[in-house]
Amino acid sequence: MNNEHKRAAILFGVLAIIALVIWIFHASFGKGLLLGVGIAILVYILRSFLPRRG
Repeated sequence: MNNEHKRAAILFGVLAIIALVIWIFHASFGKGLLLGVGIAILVYILRSFLPRRG
């Protein structure tokens, strides 16, 4: 894993922890925030590892 992927993993981890802490205090907003972080992780993985077109 190169440095760019390590930095992204740390960033997404921090964002997920923040979303979990918010979920404790405000369940619906935290759940939506966690879903958004999950979608961002999925998009990042797809953009990073799928071959480039054209």
